[in-house]
Amino acid sequence: MIHELAIITFIVCIATYFVFFYLNKIKRNPSQRNVMRLIYANWVEERLNDDSVLTGVQALRNFMMGNSSFISALLILLGLLVGFYSGGFLDETVIFNSLTTGLVQISSIIVVISYCLVNFILSLRFTTRLSLLITGNPRKYSIKKIEGINVAKRTFISAQNHWMLGVRGLFFMIATLLWLVNPILFIISSVLITVYLIAFHDFWSLLKPNPE
Repeated sequence: MIHELAIITFIVCIATYFVFFYLNKIKRNPSQRNVMRLIYANWVEERLNDDSVLTGVQALRNFMMGNSSFISALLILLGLLVGFYSGGFLDETVIFNSLTTGLVQISSIIVVISYCLVNFILSLRFTTRLSLLITGNPRKYSIKKIEGINVAKRTFISAQNHWMLGVRGLFFMIATLLWLVNPILFIISSVLITVYLIAFHDFWSLLKPNPE
């Protein structure tokens, strides 16, 4: 029973977080994320105003190295977990009348790791594209209302958004790994991580009245 409660709690926490994420995105209330979005767009402008774009390219290179490090670490962890499951070290207790606890545990962890990997890979892709765009003088190019500079800005914002989602996934991955230790730890960590992200990271403005 405790394992069923644990996975249900985790799913509810994930759903709650993304509901707040969606509300913050469509309402555009004052929040840390929305301020950062403006800074990211301005960063592209500032790099293009520099005498040399090499400073921007170097910053993007450091960002790409961070993404690559996360991707490598997650792939190694994924391999270790598959080996751990194949070795029969996980709990074989049946839950939901048909599934073993170990299968649900390893599946949950793999899903979260895959989510992180997809976002870090997409972030790496957009960052690589931006490094080419800012060296190609995007201000010179436009088709009708689609301006090159705005394409470059959206590319950087997309890279940062995928990075942010990947990092948020890492928080929840920690919770799923704790499930291997104890289901109570899994429940507590899932709730605490969700509250922390909602209350203190991206969405604090949703908890207060709009000043306008």
